[in-house]
Amino acid sequence: VRVTPGGGKSSLPIIAGRLITAGLADAICWICPRMSLQDQAERNFLDPFFRTMFDHSLLIRSSTNEHNPCRDTRGFVTTYQAIGVDEKGTVLQEIFSKRYILVLDEYHHAEAEEGAWTEALLPLYNAAKYRILMTGTMERGDGKKIAFTRYAGMVPILENDPNTRIIEYTRRDALADRAIIPLRFMFHDGMATWEKPTGKEVISKISTDDPKRANYALYTALKTEYALELLWTTVSHWRDHLRLRNANAKLLVVTAGIESAKKYTAFLTGQTLNARIATSDETKDAVDQIKAFKRGEVDILVTCQMAYEGLDAPSISHIACLTNIRSAPWIEQMVARAVRIDPHGGAYEEQEAYIFAPDDQFFKEITAKIEADQITPAYAVKNGDGPGKVTGQNGELFEGTKGPPGGIIPKSSQLLGHREVMSCGASTMIETVSEQEEDVLGQIESHIRRYAFNNRFNPKRLNAEVYQYFMKARRDMTLKELRGCLDHVKRVYPVSYIRGTGRKRVPTKAEPFPCEWRP
Repeated sequence: VRVTPGGGKSSLPIIAGRLITAGLADAICWICPRMSLQDQAERNFLDPFFRTMFDHSLLIRSSTNEHNPCRDTRGFVTTYQAIGVDEKGTVLQEIFSKRYILVLDEYHHAEAEEGAWTEALLPLYNAAKYRILMTGTMERGDGKKIAFTRYAGMVPILENDPNTRIIEYTRRDALADRAIIPLRFMFHDGMATWEKPTGKEVISKISTDDPKRANYALYTALKTEYALELLWTTVSHWRDHLRLRNANAKLLVVTAGIESAKKYTAFLTGQTLNARIATSDETKDAVDQIKAFKRGEVDILVTCQMAYEGLDAPSISHIACLTNIRSAPWIEQMVARAVRIDPHGGAYEEQEAYIFAPDDQFFKEITAKIEADQITPAYAVKNGDGPGKVTGQNGELFEGTKGPPGGIIPKSSQLLGHREVMSCGASTMIETVSEQEEDVLGQIESHIRRYAFNNRFNPKRLNAEVYQYFMKARRDMTLKELRGCLDHVKRVYPVSYIRGTGRKRVPTKAEPFPCEWRP
């Protein structure tokens, strides 16, 4: 399945669930690139819109190489990273145990040759009853071949055969169906000054036609004053949008690295803006910040290499592109974070999203293809600025580097004028199964600790009693079993009584372990 980002690809595993209700399959294994998408995949099965549209009641849960990963649901979602470190083959054993529908989400991440993930995925791929390979980008950032895909030279062969069906849904298709909204590119030029290794100073615009100079100018601009000026320009436009168009609108800031992300977050919070950071370090905190952003609790999310591919937040109206990465698939995925229709953003005709970016030739060449899909009488280009000629080498015009290109020393930069190009392009969150499991686990632990404190017991003793009663570790229990366990500990270990005395305990004003406490 090759679907333009924002085109509804994540609904396909739900549709595939009909194979289960028809008795042709037993469970779904959905594998995605990162933890934030793992949560999103689990949440899709709870989405009231999808449950009504497809008349389904299936559930899946997040799992990381656990035994019995489905528990009382019809599937599980995990990550490529987890599969890569599953040395005991726990997931493979599970795939062998049932007729599984294997969903490989954004499967272009798996390299055809010498890929560690591909080696780990191959046994699962071969053991699955059905396979769904989905991507929004039919090319890799490094130009290598994608796993599980036939090629003619370096061109993927997307053709039906007796065992395979190809589904393609382009950006132009999605726009015609009003499945995504238009984008407006706000290109901003800048003047940059850097010092060469020889000590000579060079001054150049970001928009120069000289590829090497453009490379150096872009790097310098994003390391100096220009970056904060572009960020503040984006924030100002977003605030006007909040006031005049959509009070629900959110801002996504994409940076080149963790240090830059920290710098911009500090700048934004210093301006009393509700901003949070989620970096490429896949920590629980980063995933929690993305959840808060999607729930509408955070107005601005600053991220690097994490919250772009697959991030489903329809309220994003603005993206500040403050990164020098210039990979065609990466840029297309990043700008697509703003193409989703916001149910709280008014009529379709009133919805637009804005991409604020440097006016460098690399970015413009990549976005020219996107612009070409959108140039119609209904969405004419403003100011006479049409799409430029699409050039580049395998879509790789400039890849962000860890150090300064050419050994240059960035000195200073300033924001110049801008030009606009028209192009294509929170609701209440329901708790997922895994979130409910964590909540009940926390309640059980909190109750046991509170009872242990009241009665001067070691919590380990009580945990041993609970285990002896159920003969099963709580981490291995289903949600139904966990709720039964919670009922059991509340009944057997009432916090209002002191064990062995029959006397009712009078609570103090300052409880050491209040009910909302979580380990």
